[in-house]
Amino acid sequence: MAGITNKGKAKILRAFFQSESKPTYVYIYLVTAADVPDAETNTFSELTEITETGKEVQLEFNTTDFDTSTSGSEDDTGDRGVMQIRDIEFAGAITAASYVVLTDNNAVEADREVWAYWSLGSVRSIDSGETLKISNLEFNLLE
Repeated sequence: MAGITNKGKAKILRAFFQSESKPTYVYIYLVTAADVPDAETNTFSELTEITETGKEVQLEFNTTDFDTSTSGSEDDTGDRGVMQIRDIEFAGAITAASYVVLTDNNAVEADREVWAYWSLGSVRSIDSGETLKISNLEFNLLE
């Protein structure tokens, strides 16, 4: 399960069609399955975050952080636009991670807008000294 939240869809449209400014950077977080993110999730406070250190990664809007070969691709067969985020690595220890979410950079973490979410497919935990690598976080825009 992956998707762009309604809040994220509105932000994309406002940024493109109304020239609303976007933040300098965004965050990727690991969250638990206690509160499943979906299209109606608005803020980070609605989710249960992973409490261990290394639970977030900062991304900038550039070709390094949004860098894969499909970035900005037009997929005429699937009638969609595709963008991927670079591979993300989280350092352990991490317990019970089930989802990844993309948020804005509001100064108050709980008030950060959730723009997208991805399921990890299963509950993931790693010990201290280990790394959890997340690949192929993809956005799809289709009508």
